[in-house]
Amino acid sequence: MNALTALLLLTTIQIATSFAATAVLTISPLLADSLAVSARWVGVYTALLYAAAACSSIWFGNRVHRLGAFQVSRWCLALCALGMLLIASSRIAGVLTGSVLMGMGYGGITPASSYFLSQGTSIKHRSLLFSIRQSGVPAGAALAALVVPAMTQHLGLSWAFIAPGIIGLVGAAAFTSRSPQERSQTAQSHSDAKPASVWSLLASYPPLRILAVVAFLFSGLQVTTLAMLVPFLHGFQQMTIAQAGWLLTLVNLVGVIFRLVWGRCVDRGVSALHMLALSGLLGTSGFAILAWAAFASVPAFMLYLAAAALGIAVIAWNGVLFSEIAIVVAREEVGRATGLCVFAGFIGVVLLPTVLTLAITQRFCSGLVFTLGALLCLLAGWQTWRRAPHRHH
Repeated sequence: MNALTALLLLTTIQIATSFAATAVLTISPLLADSLAVSARWVGVYTALLYAAAACSSIWFGNRVHRLGAFQVSRWCLALCALGMLLIASSRIAGVLTGSVLMGMGYGGITPASSYFLSQGTSIKHRSLLFSIRQSGVPAGAALAALVVPAMTQHLGLSWAFIAPGIIGLVGAAAFTSRSPQERSQTAQSHSDAKPASVWSLLASYPPLRILAVVAFLFSGLQVTTLAMLVPFLHGFQQMTIAQAGWLLTLVNLVGVIFRLVWGRCVDRGVSALHMLALSGLLGTSGFAILAWAAFASVPAFMLYLAAAALGIAVIAWNGVLFSEIAIVVAREEVGRATGLCVFAGFIGVVLLPTVLTLAITQRFCSGLVFTLGALLCLLAGWQTWRRAPHRHH
């Protein structure tokens, strides 16, 4: 299988799993009404999904070398599909169980696809291909936001989950083949000794430590930005919901575009750690502007600059970081190392927004949160710059 075919297939599965993970959030008030529970239950759903995803990333990352990337991807797609069918039951137990299954599928797909791309992808285009693959995450979320509410309106809430769930199961059932390359890799892996603990990778590959820290910080700050931006702009900057939503759209659009730009820059010879350091600097600037806006009046164009800077900083980094993992560790360890960094990212998603968004209802506290965000981005930028290769004259 050539790299382009694999890329299209893996990106499609990335879109599908992201669609599943985001679907509930697009109609959470309607689903809460059907379950006769408070809308706050969505926090429980989200926590379960990301906790399951964090554990799944380690579990599948440890096994992708033996099972094969395509078979792991197949299981991830099936788990997400089963999760959607359980949510269609409109029972609390079904929704919670479904969130765990979808989290398991969502967490395993990135280690699997990273492992495959690292084996057969030309180094010349590796970072760009990883970035294209990672663009499937916001693409799947956007597709869910477009399709699920419309299906709920025209077909009913249950069918909004049943139809994608059935399609996912059919796709997983049809996805049975392996490439010759993957068959030879998995056959080789059966004779390998049992791998050491995944945590030993941090000692064996020191550059992996800073990548895991960056994944933790940027993942948490990404979700914090998406969660706090609209309430902050609407509540304290006198913007309408539509205007604030446009800035949130700007964050995502700029982030997706610069995922590709960042990947291309790395393929042209720019150090991945230098690109991550630049992301940290831009994130510092974006959060600093929002902190300034919390304590004083700022021109409207500054808020747009902050949104663009944060889009580049907290959304564009994924492809570059995951392609760098494929460089700093041995080929057979890419799945495990990626699973470790995905785990760190999901822990950041669970912890940082949970703590930081507690300040969302107070202007002063929101300013402190944005200040902390700026400091964390500065920390990430400084640490990656220190470890990046520098030319000596």
